[in-house]
Amino acid sequence: MISMERLLSIMQDWSLWMKSDNHKLGYPSKSIGLSSGGESTSEVFEEMCSAQDMANIRTIDAIIHSLPKEQQNAIYAKYLGGKQPLAYEWNMDMAYDNLLTMAGKRINA
Repeated sequence: MISMERLLSIMQDWSLWMKSDNHKLGYPSKSIGLSSGGESTSEVFEEMCSAQDMANIRTIDAIIHSLPKEQQNAIYAKYLGGKQPLAYEWNMDMAYDNLLTMAGKRINA
C-alpha cells in the first residue's frame, strides 16, 4: 500500500518530468553493458533507483490519464499551473483518492 506522503513525492517528480523539455524517444541514455567483475558501485545503485523512480512516474502518468477529465484538470491545475476546474477542491480530493487506490495496486513503495 502506498502512503499519501509517497504519492505526493511521486507527484512532485511527475510534475518536474512533465515540465522538462525532453525530446527523447524513450531510449536510455546509456546502453546496458555486462561487467565481468561482478562489482557493485554506488553508480549502479543510483541508476537502479533512477530507473524505478522513472517507472513510478510513468505509472502515475498512466493513472492520471485514466481519471475522469475534471480530476485530470484539477491535477494539471495544481501541479502544472493549468486553469482550475469547477469544484476544484472536490475534484482534487477525488483524484487523490483514486490515485492512492490505483497506485497502491501498481507501485511498490
